[in-house]
Amino acid sequence: MKTLQNVILGFVLISAIVISGCNKDNDDNPTTPSNGSLTLKHGGSAWSASMSVQAVNTNGVLNITGSDSKANQAAVTIFQPNGAGTYTIGTLSNPGNSGRWTQGINQTDTYTASSVLGTGEITITELTATKAKGSFYFTAYNTEQNTVQVTEGKFDVKF
Repeated sequence: MKTLQNVILGFVLISAIVISGCNKDNDDNPTTPSNGSLTLKHGGSAWSASMSVQAVNTNGVLNITGSDSKANQAAVTIFQPNGAGTYTIGTLSNPGNSGRWTQGINQTDTYTASSVLGTGEITITELTATKAKGSFYFTAYNTEQNTVQVTEGKFDVKF
């Protein structure tokens, strides 16, 4: 009988330790990824890249992407950035400039603004060999021609 009591007591203690070690993920208070920050509003809702921010500036293309743990992603791309200035999305004179917002994993969850469809601007306020900082906004379309307004976008990234 004492053996059974010891086994039950051991089980209760181990269960208590395991349960107390569990932690609820909290995306309401995200940490800033080490490569920088990417924030925006989509349809009026605030969003921040809480899981990953990546930036690359190579071969004449500046690409900034960010994601969170809920399958949301944002990206802006500038073709041939030559320093601080405003770069237009949605014209054939700047065919590589684009903005993208994804809010899920389905094909229709990705909205894109490019030279083919959509409009917007990306403003670079600082561009060095190791850093880019600026803002953006765009109107993007998905494959069903639905739109999303991305506003108040900001990036401050290292590469």
